[in-house]
Amino acid sequence: MSDRLQMWIDGVGGYMLLLADRINIGQAMASSQVDIPIMGDISRRHAAIKRSGDEYIVEPLSEVKVNDQSIQGPTLLRSRDIMTLGRGVKVQFTQPHPLSTSAVLHIISRHRTEPAADGIVLLADSLLMGSKSNNHIVCPKWQQDVVVYRLGSKLQLKSKLPLFQSDSTQPASSIKIGESVQGEEVSFCIEPLARA
Repeated sequence: MSDRLQMWIDGVGGYMLLLADRINIGQAMASSQVDIPIMGDISRRHAAIKRSGDEYIVEPLSEVKVNDQSIQGPTLLRSRDIMTLGRGVKVQFTQPHPLSTSAVLHIISRHRTEPAADGIVLLADSLLMGSKSNNHIVCPKWQQDVVVYRLGSKLQLKSKLPLFQSDSTQPASSIKIGESVQGEEVSFCIEPLARA
């Protein structure tokens, strides 16, 4: 399975899912080969974010500020920290759910990723989706939470409501990449995403 995926959720949006422990952020251009390509005035490889246990550390490879303070070396990120890359690409880091070490990045400046994503999930152990504000992806109309979690090299699925994939009549417990997951109020698909 690729460590770089795109999740499309009907009625909610598109999210980049990154599974690697270290991800690179840089300018969206063919030669960058970064995990998070951003269309903005930043270096081809501008910064890296490394997961270490429950924590995330940003490593500046070019000009980076955290909460408007320039950083010169690896710096621990706290939930709600705002990183400024270069002249104005602003990215907010959050770890919204206390029972998951996964984190979410939202670009809060006018810039966007390539392909465009509503958010980026650094998927450590689990991804929670539902209407609660502390879920990684907030799906306002969902009555029940859906959890995607990692088990070895596979993505598994947990929900109180039956969810189905493909033509199967049995509720799905694992996710087949490239096939949509459907339920009464839930519809999403996870696809592989080529490195930009």
